[in-house]
Amino acid sequence: MMIHVKDDDTQSQRILNEEEAKRVIRDVQTFSGRTGAVGVTVSSWWAGSQRWARSKANLTSDQRDVNVTISRQLQGGPAIVVTNQLDPESLKGACEYAEYYASVWAAKSPVDMELQLKQWESQGKNVWSDETFNRKAEENGTVLHSLLTRSRENNMLSAGYIEMYGSNVIKFNRDRWGREFHTTGRATQAQCSITVRHPGGTASGWAGASAFDLKGVDIAAIAERALDKSIKSSNPVRIEPGRYVSVLEPQATAMFATLLVGSLFRRIPEQGGPSPWVLGVDETLRRFRTKLGLNIVDPRVTIEHNPIDAVVGTHMAAGVRPVSLIKNGVLNTLYNDYEHGLSELVDSNPDIGRHAFRFKGTTTTIESMIESTKRGLLVSRFAQAEYLDSASLLFTGVTRDGLWLIENGKITKAVRNFRWTESPVFVFNNIDTIGTEVPVFRPVTNRDALAGALQNATTPLVVPCLKVNDFSFTSTIDAI
Repeated sequence: MMIHVKDDDTQSQRILNEEEAKRVIRDVQTFSGRTGAVGVTVSSWWAGSQRWARSKANLTSDQRDVNVTISRQLQGGPAIVVTNQLDPESLKGACEYAEYYASVWAAKSPVDMELQLKQWESQGKNVWSDETFNRKAEENGTVLHSLLTRSRENNMLSAGYIEMYGSNVIKFNRDRWGREFHTTGRATQAQCSITVRHPGGTASGWAGASAFDLKGVDIAAIAERALDKSIKSSNPVRIEPGRYVSVLEPQATAMFATLLVGSLFRRIPEQGGPSPWVLGVDETLRRFRTKLGLNIVDPRVTIEHNPIDAVVGTHMAAGVRPVSLIKNGVLNTLYNDYEHGLSELVDSNPDIGRHAFRFKGTTTTIESMIESTKRGLLVSRFAQAEYLDSASLLFTGVTRDGLWLIENGKITKAVRNFRWTESPVFVFNNIDTIGTEVPVFRPVTNRDALAGALQNATTPLVVPCLKVNDFSFTSTIDAI
């Protein structure tokens, strides 16, 4: 149900308040009776957006939605019903529907799902900013007018968006022994992405930022950075593909760090599937061994997640703890899903660290990396990564929005974009220098996820710039 906003609607009505959500929970408790386990999540979100293209504003929107997720368990697995109708009659019907299907599950699947139901028992960390939530479209419009004016003055075309999100989640769970758990959590997100291009298609620049607090998203600075990159990348020259020393800006590093961390699953290598983390077969135990505890990348690489990290710590669910994914180049963690953990008689572990992590850096600046490079490339960012080979974690993709040739410690010219073919395992084993770590652009793409799962919606990364050797650029491309 999309909530339509009246002209006199106030910002306090953008999402359900706590009392409104608790009223829904009380109704569900009443209609669910006192037998069996019941869980209910009341989530609501708001999104305000300004979008533009070809230096002209084309959209200002205000969207709102609410969902109630009801879970019932009698003897078998849980039955789940989702509704967006909040009146008592509709909630009663949803509860009856859930109870009916729970009885069907109980007859077909007498499995103890208590461990899965315990996922309701969480403590959501508030990643909330009043400044973000109270942001008005008129304020964004003023900023937008200024940045579009700057683009026109420089004979460039600008496109992009400014978005603000807010969500509120309240959960209730009663297990089959009658124990009750309550959870509340709120989240906001501010994000901005701007692309500036030459009308003739000869140059492009991009910049973006995202954070739960609007203070971390300097829209004017983002626009200026995108414009500056577009101007400096004008009239790129074509150079030969090959292996180059490459200075990766943090946004480029983020893609490869995400590809690496996203592969850290335990099930596939332990079952002998194609994975870079398979060590081999233990002939004595007759089972596959993984590379847990072994060095897999440069010993200077440390990637970790801490639930109380000021930037990347977005969730404090039951069982979530500080986790070191890779420490000093050593593989410390492979994520384990519930079913595989049960079959192997080992603990499953929440995978929040795969979504929000910190790649530790140093105090080295990107300017000093450029100065120390005799000949190489400066990469703004990568795009369109596609799997080529799971066993080696080989991907292919393209460079975008600014690629420059470095000669004798200076940026000498813009060059045409390349297609690259590379593995993050190779890249992180060929590091020359690790630079300063900074937050990078990680937008919310699923608004329902923002409302329903704070741990997977606000997924910030903090990564450094990198200087790597022998990065493989396989062909030139004409696109900017």
